[in-house]
Amino acid sequence: MGGPPVDCFRNPVGAVRVLFDKACRAATSPADFTRSDWGVKELFESYLFGRNVHCKVPEINSVQLDSLPVNSLVRFRGMVQDMFDVEYYIGAYKEGGDWHTTKYMDVADVPTGQDTEPQMWDRRLLYCVPVPGENEWVKEAFSPTDGLGATAAIRPLVAVQGEKRPRDAEGAEDLDATMACADELIDNKRMREDASSSATSTSQEVAAAAVHTLDLNMPLNAVGGNKMVPCLVKVYDGLDADIKLNDIVEFFGVLTFDPELSAVGFPQANGANIDAEFESAFIEDHVSVLLPASKVPRLQCITLRKISQQTLISTLPTLHPGVPVPLPAIEQIRQSLLDCLRNVIGGDSLAAEYMLLHLLSQVHTRVDSMALGKLSLNLTGCNPGVQGAPSPLAVSASNTIAKLLPRSHLMPLSLHSLNLASIAPRKDYAANRLMTGMLQLAEGTHLTLDETALEAGTLNATGIQNLASLKHLLEWQKVEYDFQFYKMEMPADMPVLILSQAKSRMLPADAVVPLMSTATPACSTPDELDFAKWRLYLTMARDMEHTLQPSILKTVEDDLVAARQEDRTLGPETFHRWLTMARLMAVSYMEPTLLPERWRMVRDLEFRCAERLHCC
Repeated sequence: MGGPPVDCFRNPVGAVRVLFDKACRAATSPADFTRSDWGVKELFESYLFGRNVHCKVPEINSVQLDSLPVNSLVRFRGMVQDMFDVEYYIGAYKEGGDWHTTKYMDVADVPTGQDTEPQMWDRRLLYCVPVPGENEWVKEAFSPTDGLGATAAIRPLVAVQGEKRPRDAEGAEDLDATMACADELIDNKRMREDASSSATSTSQEVAAAAVHTLDLNMPLNAVGGNKMVPCLVKVYDGLDADIKLNDIVEFFGVLTFDPELSAVGFPQANGANIDAEFESAFIEDHVSVLLPASKVPRLQCITLRKISQQTLISTLPTLHPGVPVPLPAIEQIRQSLLDCLRNVIGGDSLAAEYMLLHLLSQVHTRVDSMALGKLSLNLTGCNPGVQGAPSPLAVSASNTIAKLLPRSHLMPLSLHSLNLASIAPRKDYAANRLMTGMLQLAEGTHLTLDETALEAGTLNATGIQNLASLKHLLEWQKVEYDFQFYKMEMPADMPVLILSQAKSRMLPADAVVPLMSTATPACSTPDELDFAKWRLYLTMARDMEHTLQPSILKTVEDDLVAARQEDRTLGPETFHRWLTMARLMAVSYMEPTLLPERWRMVRDLEFRCAERLHCC
C-alpha cells in the first residue's frame, strides 16, 4: 500500500512533511534524518522540470503579491544583492513520541520540555532584488503561462496540519488579511510588555525604528513604477554553494509570512518572551533581517537554478537551438541586424560594424588583471540633447539595445547625477548591509553612457570618485566595493558604450569611432519577429566556444610584426583590440574558429577607422 499522495504545487509544506515522516520511520536516531533533505529537492525538481511545469509556478512580481496564498509554491527570479549571515532555527522536535519538522517555515510553535529533543539546523539568507536593467521582453519570456500557474488554480489551498495559525478550510489566508493582523499583534505585544523589562523594550524600539527607516536597497531603483518587490530567500542544505553576489537566480519554494517575526524579529515559543539579555545582545545583528514582509516577501527555497545564457536560449521560442541554422541564414540575420544598427546611428555602416562587435563582446578569460574579450566603444560626433535632455542618439541606441539584449541601462553623465550619490556599492556596518550602487549589476548588463549630458561645472568628491569607478570598470572590468576600511575588487562583465561629442578624455574606451551620419538617428521599427531572431542570434553567438587554429596564428603573427614595422606607435593595446575584434568577427558569423577572410575584414575596419580618426 502506497503512502499518502503529495501535491507539490498546491501543498508543498504537506509534501515535505510526508517525506519527513517517511524518513523518520526509517531512522534510528535524529542524526539519520538530518544528513539529507529526505528527497525533497529531488521530488520537486522531478515534478517541476521533469514535467516542464516550472514556468507555470506563479512568480513574485508577475502577479499581485496579495493574490498569492501563504504556504503556496512560488518562484522568484532576481539578482543576489546581499548575503546575510547564517540563521539558526529549530528544524525538528519531538512531541508525544513523534518527530515533527519546521523546515521551510519562518517560525512554528515548538513545545517546551526536555523530551522535545529540539534539533538546531541552519539556513542561509539571501537578499534578492528584481534583476536590475532587465528588459521587458525577458520578463515576458519568463512570465507564468496559463495552467497551474494561474492564481485561480492555486487558491483552493487546503490547510496543512501543524501550521502556527489555523486557516479556513476553503482556502489559504490571503496575504493582505494576514498583514492586517501585524499591527494588532504589535500593539498586543506592547501591551503585554512588563515595564521593568527595559532591555526588551529598548531592543523592540530599535527593531521598529529599523523597519520604519528601511531602505529596500534596489540597484537602478529597480522597483520603478511597476511596484516590483525584493525578496528574502532562505536557502537550505547548501544549495547556495555555487551562488555568488550579483548572480541571477530563479528560486522555487514556499511563500511564508509571519507578522510576529516581521514586527519583532524573533520567534516566540507558546507566547513567552525570549530572554531579554539574549534579545538585547543580538538585536543589532538581526536588524539586517528585520524587513517587513509586506514589502519583502519570504521565500523558503526548495530548489533553484542559475539563469545563464543557455537558460535564456532555451526560453526564447524562435529558432530553436536544437535545430542547426544554415550559414546563409546566419549571414542574412547578421546583415539584417547591421541594417537595423545602421539606421539607429544615422546611416553609418562602419560604426554599425563596430556596434555589432561591441554587442557581442563579453569577458571570456582573465589573465592576471586583464579582462580578455571586452570591447568598449566610444562613438564621437554625437549631438547633445536640448535643454538637458538626453542625446537623440543615446535615446535611439538605448531603446534599440533594450530590445536586443536581456539587460541594459542608459546612464546620463550629467554633473548633477555624478555628484549626487556613489555609484559603487558600500558596506554599512551599522545596518550590517551592503548598500547598493548603480554599478552593482549582473554580468552581461549593457551600459550606455551619455557624455553629451556633461555640462561645465565642478565635480565634488563623490563625482570624482564616480568617474574613477567608471574608468576602473572600462579598463579592468572590475567594480570596487567600498568596505570602509578597504576596497574589494569584484569582477564584472558590462559592455560599455560611450556617446560623446569629441573623444572622451575622462573615460578610456577600447575602440573610438567618429560618426559620419547621413540621416537623423531613429529608433528601429522592425517587427517583433525580426527582434526575436536577432535576440537569439546574439545570445547564441555570445554563448558559442571559439578557438584559434595554429594555421591562422602564423598569419596573425606575421601581420602584427609587419604592422609594428610600419608604425612604431602601435602598442600592445592595439594588437589586443585587433585579436578581440577578430574573435568577435568570427563569432558574428557563428564560426568556431578564425578564418583568414575574417581577419582581413577586421584589418579593413581598423584601417578605415584610423583614416577617420586622422581626418578628425
